[in-house]
Amino acid sequence: ASIFSCVYVIAPAYLLATVVALIRAPMSPATWCFCSPLAVSVVLPATLLPRVGMWAMALYPFRMIPYYFDYEEFHEMRDVELLEKHEKGERVIACMHPHGVFPFVSVCAFVVSLCEPTGMGTKFVDWPTAVASVIRLLPILKDVLGLFGIIEASQAVLKKRLSRRKGSCILYVGGMIELFRSSPTQEAVFLKQRKGFIKLALRTGADVMPCYLFGNTTALVALTWAPLAAISRRIGVSVTVFWGRWGLPVPKPVKLTYARGRPLGLPHIPEPTMEDVDKYHALYSAKLVELFD
Repeated sequence: ASIFSCVYVIAPAYLLATVVALIRAPMSPATWCFCSPLAVSVVLPATLLPRVGMWAMALYPFRMIPYYFDYEEFHEMRDVELLEKHEKGERVIACMHPHGVFPFVSVCAFVVSLCEPTGMGTKFVDWPTAVASVIRLLPILKDVLGLFGIIEASQAVLKKRLSRRKGSCILYVGGMIELFRSSPTQEAVFLKQRKGFIKLALRTGADVMPCYLFGNTTALVALTWAPLAAISRRIGVSVTVFWGRWGLPVPKPVKLTYARGRPLGLPHIPEPTMEDVDKYHALYSAKLVELFD
């Protein structure tokens, strides 16, 4: 599990080291050897990574991640039901709360659904996660996260995705703001001012499904200093210091629980009014609270 959190530290440090190496000895064979992983990352096709992820997550070390965390899950809609909706072309936005430093709950859910006979199996490759556009540009980091399948979390990309058949996706509605407002002792869901996902779902005819990730903010502790939050919002990606077990970027073996509700059954309204958006946003918020309780 540590590979997913450590990469946030290793990738920037490695990129900085490659820049220094290229400045100091640009023609050295040792420099080119050191920079070769960067070159591979740049040319590696993004479409290949989810297929590699399906294979890698089925290996024994990754199958042990849910056991490391004492993981459990509760579903109001089973994987097989979701898969049936997916095969029929019914699009669903799986809305995740809260964000945390890294969504280890989602990793556990991914591994279980991939490996269990009643799970989605390799069909999970059709459910990419929407991430900040900056992440898709960062070598090494984009490759590790790309194992789960990622798309840009922009309105244009999501609208195109949700307008196609089998266009379901995963979205962390609160985003980085939840990271800076949460702690191991207090979780925050940033939802009241996030209505765009409801409007997008109504416009495209997609549905929304509330999911709560219990323990997601306890595996790692982040520095939530206000200036760091301001910088993060400006550049579009979280910039902070975090730690876990032994003071390292290693997640603590805490209890994690994945709770998944049922899709709300939103109508298709090509041009929703603000009243429509408010109505279904209130319904979604109530269902999320119900799921939490």
